[in-house]
Amino acid sequence: MKNLMKKYQGNGIRLFHLVFAAIAVTLLMSCSKDDGPSQTDLIVGTWTLEEVNGDNVRSDLIVELTIERNGDYEEDINDSGSVSRFTGEWEWNRDEDEITIDYDQSFEDWELDVELLTEDELEVDDGDDTYLLSKN
Repeated sequence: MKNLMKKYQGNGIRLFHLVFAAIAVTLLMSCSKDDGPSQTDLIVGTWTLEEVNGDNVRSDLIVELTIERNGDYEEDINDSGSVSRFTGEWEWNRDEDEITIDYDQSFEDWELDVELLTEDELEVDDGDDTYLLSKN
């Protein structure tokens, strides 16, 4: 009887190790980098300009950028009641660390290095200025 118990205990321990190894592999695979939101998931939405070069935006200036998944871009500027709207298309570079805005109006393309991108903050740099935006 003792030998029979040892035999089943040994199988139980081996089975436990197999089950534990399978669970560990499953958990490791489920924690991959691809599980979080993509760069596009994070950047799509409406953003409000909060700071330029570390300085708060004037209270009478409201700048909103709307970035849509389909590549459309809209920029609304309310400067002391004077409202302007600019539209265009946006796209990522290959590494998804820079976006380019191609305006419908006759402006040059605007290239922005994405310095920070979270669910509620976006910081971009155009080579001259750094802009901090928050998601609405």
